[in-house]
Amino acid sequence: MSTSKVETYSTAVGNALNVALLVASLVYAAVVIYFTQPERGGLLDEQWNEEGFCIYNKHVDHWSSFDACLYVDVIFSSTLAVMWWKWRGVPGMEAISTPTVMIILSTLGHGFAHGGMAAKLRKRRDEQENIEDTPEGVTWPMLLAFCGLFWFPLLKAAMPKMNSILVALFALMATCGPVLGGGLKKQLGFAYIQTIVSIAFHISQLSLPTKEKKAREYMTMAMTGVIPMITAWVEAFLCSAFFQSLGGHVWYDAAIILSYITFYVDSYQANMTKNRTSSMKQKTT
Repeated sequence: MSTSKVETYSTAVGNALNVALLVASLVYAAVVIYFTQPERGGLLDEQWNEEGFCIYNKHVDHWSSFDACLYVDVIFSSTLAVMWWKWRGVPGMEAISTPTVMIILSTLGHGFAHGGMAAKLRKRRDEQENIEDTPEGVTWPMLLAFCGLFWFPLLKAAMPKMNSILVALFALMATCGPVLGGGLKKQLGFAYIQTIVSIAFHISQLSLPTKEKKAREYMTMAMTGVIPMITAWVEAFLCSAFFQSLGGHVWYDAAIILSYITFYVDSYQANMTKNRTSSMKQKTT
């Protein structure tokens, strides 16, 4: 396949995937908002509806799906960090260097957030209370920590070309929005985060200059969102059927970081092949 055809293919597939995943995320949010209303229940899985997540080993200390998310996120973000450190200087890898650092940081923040949710789950069980997530008791230091450790790296990874000050403002808005609005039902927390990140990431990708869309990474980066999106839908609708017994929400976290690691390895191999080919051509001239 000629270079021009490859570039056209990468652009077309990347555009199609970004649009499809953006639409799927918005539809997911709409479905969750509509069917978590008391008078319209029944469509979403009952086990999922209890927490807004599919949780395995809910009553086992340190081995619930939330605990497993912490372990998976820390282990694989550390793995990605080692890969980034070794490959960051490879010619052709410069463009994805900044987003990779932010992916590492946001995955760690994501994992620690799940660790906090696991602790809350244990506390609620021990006190035999069904505590709803409300803005009561939330302090500004807690909000700023969540903004800096979770939302900022997450949005910076989604919009790597945006000025960091603007990203920080968006992160602050995403953090404070639910609090100023009186809090979110726990069933809406995941949809809220996924929707904001999806809008930021896919619109940012679709807005790239035509030249950047011709790069192979434009297509393969979009592919990283496919398995996490499928997993989100399966979790909400088929938790009791089989997903919970397999580990529940941990597979969503695993899908995100493993999809990105696959993308990063593929980019490294493609650039190494390109560099070797270029070197061989120079030697023969």
